[in-house]
Amino acid sequence: MPKNNFLPKLLLWGTFLLGASVVEADIPKEIPDEPFDIQAARLEYTNGMLVASGGVTGRFENVTIVADQISGNPDTGDLRVEGNILFERGDVLWEGSELDYNFLTQAGLFGPSSLYFEPTFLSVDHVERVSTNEYRLRGATFTTCPKDSPHIHIRAKEARLVDEKYIKAKWVTFYIGKVPVLYLPYWSHKLSASIFTFELGMGSEWGAYALTKTTLPITENVDYITDVNFYNKRGVGLGQGFAWDLPHAVGEFSAFYLKDQDPYRRFDSPAARDQIGDDRYRFKVEHLQNFTDTHYVNTKWNYLSDPAVLEEFFKKEYRGNPQPENYASWVYGNSFGGTEAFVSTRLNDFYDNVDRVEYSADLYRTRLGNSPFYLQSENTVAHLERVYSSTNTLLNTAYNSARLDTANTLYLPQRYGFLSLVPRASYRATYYSETTTANGGGEDLRQIPGAGIEASFQATKILSERERWYGKGLRHKIEPYADYVYENASTTTNQLLQFDDIDELRDQNKVQIGLRNILQTRRNGRTARFIDLDLYTYYLVEKKGAAEDFEFSHIDARMPLTERTMIDLDGAYDWYAGKVPEFITRISHDRNDIVFSIEHYYEAQVRSLWTPRINFFPEGDASVEIYGRYDDNDNDLEEIAVIAYKNFGCMRYGLGYQAYDDGEQRVMFSIGLSAFPKLRLSSNF
Repeated sequence: MPKNNFLPKLLLWGTFLLGASVVEADIPKEIPDEPFDIQAARLEYTNGMLVASGGVTGRFENVTIVADQISGNPDTGDLRVEGNILFERGDVLWEGSELDYNFLTQAGLFGPSSLYFEPTFLSVDHVERVSTNEYRLRGATFTTCPKDSPHIHIRAKEARLVDEKYIKAKWVTFYIGKVPVLYLPYWSHKLSASIFTFELGMGSEWGAYALTKTTLPITENVDYITDVNFYNKRGVGLGQGFAWDLPHAVGEFSAFYLKDQDPYRRFDSPAARDQIGDDRYRFKVEHLQNFTDTHYVNTKWNYLSDPAVLEEFFKKEYRGNPQPENYASWVYGNSFGGTEAFVSTRLNDFYDNVDRVEYSADLYRTRLGNSPFYLQSENTVAHLERVYSSTNTLLNTAYNSARLDTANTLYLPQRYGFLSLVPRASYRATYYSETTTANGGGEDLRQIPGAGIEASFQATKILSERERWYGKGLRHKIEPYADYVYENASTTTNQLLQFDDIDELRDQNKVQIGLRNILQTRRNGRTARFIDLDLYTYYLVEKKGAAEDFEFSHIDARMPLTERTMIDLDGAYDWYAGKVPEFITRISHDRNDIVFSIEHYYEAQVRSLWTPRINFFPEGDASVEIYGRYDDNDNDLEEIAVIAYKNFGCMRYGLGYQAYDDGEQRVMFSIGLSAFPKLRLSSNF
């Protein structure tokens, strides 16, 4: 900022802004000149030095400073700030009495200070801002409790605060009240993450229990996680793990071991005794490495002591996936196509599985030069082996085959006025090195030539331009369509070894007839879908053994009725029998004081499973969470849980009850920090 331009600007803005509100007639109230802006009752500029006093507010790029007095050199950026200082930068809030700060380099020397980085409060003897993203702290106390005598706090002789998110500290002592409980020569942590979780309870299978988890960062991106779980009826379970969140990779490793004092408490059959011992353990590794958005490696591996260890000690994980996955996948893609190398194998012989080594290369629908034709191609080469559990007495003969599959479709998009026509020709060939005894058990090449044509058109109409609860305006788009499919397979499915849906392909001669409806509105200045509803059925040109001319009618709907309310529908209706063979319904609503969801999965004569979840005031001082699983087909309440939380001071207490249809029941009690309300009772909930 040139010195010879500053004084005329100062006088000009002073003349414009003063008016009757300022007693000193020749004193400006603000200096609007990049890269800073100052407002004060009194401003003086002498010999290149600026002095502002009396209710000073200064804005320096992304920093706001409120103080009694600010003085300094606008050219060099050096400032001296004094008296009742409030320093705000993004989410950082600092209070103190004196500060030396350079607004150009964003470095400064802070005196005794109080800082707030949500949800952490810091009281520091001396602060120095050494760069735009780093503070040096001496004599620092960290806590999530703003009280004078916090329940839990950490004291460090020296620390560095990086990116206003991470702490790297030396000579650290952890306190509960005034009592030191842990000393570390070095400690690093993310301020927004909890360190310790604790749960007490009483369960019918575990007896009295205590679950503890401690998370200590090794670096800014790697956490060291230790679990110590005490089960009165089962023993002591120890867990050790690591979690990493790198710029281009996330993952975790976890290990769990328990010397089970009562391994047959729940499963006591002869078969269970053959598989379950008193050494209970699991190992899990997950890693996702992103090179680009379309180039990544993803892998998951699980090794278990027995088939019951997840169900007994990791109930939630077991409910979601009774048989854990074991695979490694490398994926690369671009705008033209994608390729994947995939390996999957079981690590425990008490599971059924399809072990596979597979490579696929796909060409997305792509125009062939300047011609009107488009080509889509999907190709895989694989070695597949169907293996069965060692306890499977019905199907225990493994089989395997090499399989090469290529599916190619040629499209010729056409438009006649409003009508869109897309004729196509397809050819699929699948080679098997082994087949069933019905096919002689030797190799086979299945060929499926095909043809088809899709016809559709769109029509739109503005239904309303008013603003309603769903958004501003409403536009209706309707799309009737018909898609004829003809395919003729040279080999029937009973002649092929069955591994996945490729082996289930058969003859087709039918027409898909559908009607898609889309309602659009505007929310937050953007076009949004209010309802997306697709209704369709199939007319069978050749019945192929079917009793009727039409298959089931289907519905596929996604309806974000508001920004907070979502409804998903996916199902079928048998209009000849007047029955619903299967249907899935999902409804969710999310707002500050209530989070609600319910899912209903229906399969005729099999199950009708309801899974409601509701959470009142999830981040409030008091909250209640209710969860259940009920199968009304069997009148079976599979699981129910009710948990209440209450903040007292800086602590958050939880009390809950869980019951399962296998007779297991638990009463749970937890203690945590109110700064982390999203932490929930038990990893099994």
